[in-house]
Amino acid sequence: MARPTNLVATVAAALAGLGGACVLAAAVARGRVMRVAVAGTSMTPALRAGDFLVLRNGPPLADDAYGRIVAVRDPRASMMGAAPGEGRLLLKRVVGLPGESLRVGGGVQVNGRVLDEPYAHGETPFEQHRGINRLEADEYFVLGDHRGESTDSRDFGPVRRDAILGTAVYRYWPPGRAGRVDVPERRLLGAEPRPAGASPLPWLTRADTPPVPTEGGATPTPDIEERRPPSPAP
Repeated sequence: MARPTNLVATVAAALAGLGGACVLAAAVARGRVMRVAVAGTSMTPALRAGDFLVLRNGPPLADDAYGRIVAVRDPRASMMGAAPGEGRLLLKRVVGLPGESLRVGGGVQVNGRVLDEPYAHGETPFEQHRGINRLEADEYFVLGDHRGESTDSRDFGPVRRDAILGTAVYRYWPPGRAGRVDVPERRLLGAEPRPAGASPLPWLTRADTPPVPTEGGATPTPDIEERRPPSPAP
């Protein structure tokens, strides 16, 4: 009896996959979603180079933004004279929400409480230690999960809601990693005491935003490879 059950399950999965592919194709055609290929290591292990994602166009819902992986363009490009929309595409995780105060360095503190981040790894370089007195009503603080290998809000400051191009919802390639993009639950722990003699973190303002790095004219590896990913197989 197991064989007919498996056959039915296989056929059902195939039909579901075909339906899902048709829905995705229609959504792409209508401009509701976009497909991107991941490049770089700043979001490992959640995302790996060679992953192909479906992003819902626009920012996440206001009450469901924490932990979402979003696509933004490096805003520093416009400061260097680039036309709007020409900055590098970046994939980052929303960590700070509107109205919150943040300290980033040796971990993340939100309104004085330590943010539990099981998805994050690597040390924040000292030159990237930052603080935000209070995020504006339409601002988010975004970070890469690999803290030692990411260009993010520690470098260019908070991002405005209307600057978020898309929100990652599904990974469809490779098949072994296909599925919904996980969203972590938010957990704030008790306040972390500051070591004796420690100096306060510098507060980041837009005037403090560092310029685009131009080391030997080299272009850093983007987080999103701007090439057409393969269409999901039915």
